[in-house]
Amino acid sequence: MRIGILGGTFDPVHYGHLRPVEAVAGKLALDSVIYVPALISPFKEAAPEDSRHRVAMLALALQGNPARRIAFDELDREPPSYTVDTLRALSARYRGDELWLLMGTDMLAGLDRWRQPDEILRLARIAAFQREPFVGKGLRIPVLPGLAGRLEVFDTGSVRISSSDLRADLARGESAGDRVPGPVAEYITKQGLYRSGMAAR
Repeated sequence: MRIGILGGTFDPVHYGHLRPVEAVAGKLALDSVIYVPALISPFKEAAPEDSRHRVAMLALALQGNPARRIAFDELDREPPSYTVDTLRALSARYRGDELWLLMGTDMLAGLDRWRQPDEILRLARIAAFQREPFVGKGLRIPVLPGLAGRLEVFDTGSVRISSSDLRADLARGESAGDRVPGPVAEYITKQGLYRSGMAAR
């Protein structure tokens, strides 16, 4: 089987996470995609929303599609949690399957600064979808031994949605609009998430 893996804080999950992944999944004929919510991202200073809310929103966004699952490895592990550790766990769990680590080109640009990038490349192939500012001629591919043979970059169309901008808008009382699935927007409203005073998170 071919399995895609997408990590992130998903704070909140939005179409910038969902639509490119579906496009890549189609291009690579992935059998399933596993979403891995992080407890705390090593790349972000501010703590995200409570993981229970983030998982609930992710589950709502993926509902009705049994080929899209959530793995709790990084929520169950003591922080900081690193992608290489998650890939080791998933590789052992799905022994013999082909793993594809999914990411935006904004994350790909810094892959050489991740923990044990050589081991990441051993455990999984990389599928990157274009995200600003690393698109077209601005695309930055880090110099890593073996990366060229393990990398596919896809133009999945522009989905210009930022989680931080979305949180800031929600904190000002604005609507999530069409940036998140309907059930996620309803959950945010019902739970009173990202209200005023949280925009700087």
